[in-house]
Order: sequence, then C-alpha cells, then structure tokens
Amino acid sequence: MTGPRVESDGPIDLAQLRLAERRLLAAMRRFHRREPLRADLRVDRLIAELRAAERSGSPGHRGGGRLSLSDGQLRGVVDQLVATGALSRSGHRVRSAGERPALEPLMRERVDELLRTLDQGGVTPPPAEQLATGLGIPAALLGQLRASGELVAVAPGIDYPRRMWVEISERIDRLGADDGLSVRRIRDELQSTRRHAEAILRRHREERAGASG
Repeated sequence: MTGPRVESDGPIDLAQLRLAERRLLAAMRRFHRREPLRADLRVDRLIAELRAAERSGSPGHRGGGRLSLSDGQLRGVVDQLVATGALSRSGHRVRSAGERPALEPLMRERVDELLRTLDQGGVTPPPAEQLATGLGIPAALLGQLRASGELVAVAPGIDYPRRMWVEISERIDRLGADDGLSVRRIRDELQSTRRHAEAILRRHREERAGASG
C-alpha cells in the first residue's frame, strides 16, 4: 500500500511515511530540549537532526525499522506535517505547532538572576560569562539567550538585558542625529567607560542601519 506522493522521488510506502513522521517529530522534540529558547529551525537542520539520531542509534530509533527515505522525500513529509498541523512553518523554518520556548523552572530562576545582576550593573555590567559560570548556566544557554534577544551582546564581555539595552538606545536617540554622536558624548551621557561607549555606539549604528535598510 502506498501513501500520498509527497516528493518527486516517488510515492512513499505508508509504513515509511508514518515512521518518518514519528522520527521527524522526535527530532523536533530533541531540538527543543537541547535548545529550549529557540522556537524554530530550518527544515534541512531538522532532517540533519533525524539523520544524526539514526547514525547514533538513539533509543527512539531502535526496533522501529529502517527509514529508507531520501532527504527530498523527508522534506515532503515535513510539508505533510505542516498541512496536518503537527508542525507550523515560516519560510524555510519549522516549529512544533503551539510550542512556546521555555526553560525548566530551576534554570529559569538562574537566568532571571543573571539578568537581574546585569541590570544592576547599569551601563557597565560584569561579564555575562563569569556570572553564568557562577550560577551554573551552560555556555550554550548563554548563546541561546543572545540569539533569542533576552541578552544583547554589544561586544565581547559586554551584554545587556533587553530592557536595559532599549533604555540605553532611547537615551542615545535623545542626544540627536546619529552623525552627531561621538564616543565622548555617549561616555559623558551614560557615565560609562570609553570601551563601553565605543561598543554601545557601534551596536547602535548597526541597529539603525539595519532598520533603515
């Protein structure tokens, strides 16, 4: 018995279709457990997640039979999962339907403490890496905080919580046109070090250039 033709590679056996669906969804769950703050991922990376689990012989792949579909056919299965509502898509990226990025309660407490400490540091916060190590926050999660926007990295060793960065940006905007800004003006306005003022001005100009482009 064959299922729907979901790729030009040819029709997919129904058993293979169901196996591919289960393993793609399992790969998505593993991704969310490993990177809880990333809401979605590219389709090709989802397929790579599935292939990596097959090669490693993860428990979810033992005893379930061999998946013999090509990457093209797997992309077709992803399309079908989107059509049935199991996944949602935005361009080349997919996510579990209804999935909201979240941390486990203990790690969320640690992250909140990290953000509070950085916030208390004002425009010259302590290094986020140092704080994260002391709080037991993995380096990978620190990267996810930056990617998700909870942390804004303006230079190596200088990170601001999103709320603090918005406040700093608004203060700089009130100084006037971007071409009239200088490191010295920002340093004096924010009462910061020169290094922090340089990083803030550079990031501010990058964001304004991106917004106008």
